[in-house]
Amino acid sequence: IRADEGGAAFLRALALGQAQVAVTALDLEGLMREAEVVAAPAKVEQGFGRPQIDSDYVAPETEVERRLAGFWQELLGLEKVGVEDSFFDLGGHSLIAVRLFAMVRKAFQVDLPISVLFEAPTIRKIAALLPSQGAEVTTLAEAREARAPARRFTHVVAMHDGEGGSKAPFFLVAGMFGNVLNLRHLAHLIGTDRPVYGLQARGLYGDAAPHEDLIEAARDYLAELRVVQPHGPYFLGGFSGGGITAFEMARQLRAAGEEVAALVLLDTPLPQRRALTREDRLAIQKLEFRAQGLGYVWRWARNRVAWEIEKRRPKVDEASDAPQFHNAAIEQAFYAAIARYQVEPWDGPMVLFRPPLQGKWEVAPGRLVNAERSYVLHDNDWGEHVPRLQVFEVPGDHDSMVLEPNVRVLAARMRRVIEAAERARPGREAAE
Repeated sequence: IRADEGGAAFLRALALGQAQVAVTALDLEGLMREAEVVAAPAKVEQGFGRPQIDSDYVAPETEVERRLAGFWQELLGLEKVGVEDSFFDLGGHSLIAVRLFAMVRKAFQVDLPISVLFEAPTIRKIAALLPSQGAEVTTLAEAREARAPARRFTHVVAMHDGEGGSKAPFFLVAGMFGNVLNLRHLAHLIGTDRPVYGLQARGLYGDAAPHEDLIEAARDYLAELRVVQPHGPYFLGGFSGGGITAFEMARQLRAAGEEVAALVLLDTPLPQRRALTREDRLAIQKLEFRAQGLGYVWRWARNRVAWEIEKRRPKVDEASDAPQFHNAAIEQAFYAAIARYQVEPWDGPMVLFRPPLQGKWEVAPGRLVNAERSYVLHDNDWGEHVPRLQVFEVPGDHDSMVLEPNVRVLAARMRRVIEAAERARPGREAAE
């Protein structure tokens, strides 16, 4: 919409006096229908028209391209999709990607990771990765005889457009669930003149077991990273729990005699949070009792009993044919790994970006506790281990700080940090 239309819409929204307002230039009923298609994909007689994107419409030419176009139309709720249209430009996201590649696996007997969308975001490029090479796979025997191209890496994912520029690459470890797709916006904003590589978890797809040891995970990540960049200086980062793995990678690189010029953590907590004191636990109970009255005591007791029962209940493996990330297995492995990991002091540079401090309870003046019953601390408690730590506050919350529009602020500040680290390298001027 035009600037004057946006301003007028903003003023109208303010005039409503509502605590929460949704403003859209699209038909709300149409958006609801689209959401239903995404949540429960089904054949639709008529979808939305093709959106206005940079690429021109190019019709499918082969049977494989036509089948893939049908998958995209069904999942995205569109009337037609061109073979040169970007999955992301059409509104695709990770949940749709999971269903898309489940359909690809069923149709072509090829198990591709969804991170392949970074290097092959169009139907034409995905078709080129399939074993049929333009011919339809009609039988299971044909599918087994056909061979998909070998994937070069398990962990490293190129997240930039083209070559990504001539500057030293930046390596960014995905969060606890090991999926790099939510970091796509950040990678593109950082990588206009710098290659950006994501590091995804083992076990995200396929049958490989997730890492249950952070030292081993960091070692495996580094083995692939050093194929891309054999020697430093290295620029590393990690989002959320992935920052702990990035921290261990930096430690191992230093031990191998390599230089780590920058280590950037995005709202990463310590592996083990400091426990609440008895006084602060009691303060929370008093605050809840004051807010909820006598009913709080009954609800607390009921929830406690339910928690004890659930804790003793045998875990049931609820296998499902529905397409999904292996989130539960990766989460369980990650928690097992951080429970054993011991943070060693780091005297190198480290930067922590975090959202504004917010707590559910103020147990004492200036002492906040969040809904997970962890202390909310200015430095996420890293300062004790990292004397050269710098902390910067960015807009958003833990999840939205890496998404539009907040990610633009984060990316701009990260670029400045990386560029400053490049300028501060010893002997840089002499080498130049």
